[in-house]
Amino acid sequence: MLNPGVKPRQTIFPCRPQMLMHTPPLTIRKRAKATLRQLRFHPVTDAGPVFLSPRFSRAQRRELMFWISRLPSAFLRRLPPLKLASADQLTVVRSSVFINENPLPQNRSPVEPTHAVSFIPERYIVLDVELFRRRVEAGRILYHELCHFIWPRLGNPRRLIFETLNLHEFRRGVRGELGYSSEWRKLDLLAKSRTPAGAHRNAKFFPGISASMRRRWLEYVCESFCDTGAFVLLGSERRRIHSEYTLSLMARKRRTRQWSEIVLGCEAERL
Repeated sequence: MLNPGVKPRQTIFPCRPQMLMHTPPLTIRKRAKATLRQLRFHPVTDAGPVFLSPRFSRAQRRELMFWISRLPSAFLRRLPPLKLASADQLTVVRSSVFINENPLPQNRSPVEPTHAVSFIPERYIVLDVELFRRRVEAGRILYHELCHFIWPRLGNPRRLIFETLNLHEFRRGVRGELGYSSEWRKLDLLAKSRTPAGAHRNAKFFPGISASMRRRWLEYVCESFCDTGAFVLLGSERRRIHSEYTLSLMARKRRTRQWSEIVLGCEAERL
């Protein structure tokens, strides 16, 4: 029993030094993704699964609706709900795209401009506003970006069909592509390896290939799919001669037929 006249002994614990929380700097990729916040919006005007930003002018909205309305229903069914916006400037820095911002020092120019960018998890497509000065080119770039949302939803069997077609083209030494985005990746693969198709995910084709080559190959296949899709979807609006259409006519026919079968099915003839 404690004596009421005696104060109880207090136990004093040593104080721990206060730890200062250090916030790590944002990576280039995270900084670039953060620039999307300025363009986010709540859906107002929609064209099927595609919602248009209220910042578009009436003429821009009319042009976008034209390109979206002519898409085959089989293609639209594969699209997730996504939003479409525009920006005054799109700058590529280390494979990341900054919106209306140049993160480099003022004495350095932007590494590379780009016409559009897709944010797949966020389901946003951002177009450079200058594209609206070139009607058909705007449609081609829009279709390319839309195909980026189709590619992951195709499923492995269909993706493998298109990838195998690319693999056979490499084995036959087919040159050229249907867009700059895939062509520079194709040339990069050719420059880095005599057998670039060895990056194929299936090891039975080229065993022992490096992981970096495999990643480069899969990126090329995706871009080739999107460039081919834009070529197919343009249909009658497609220019007969385009500086980025460097694939041979025979290879174009094979690509067009294969892409149409795995994405559109019987609706391919309507384009």
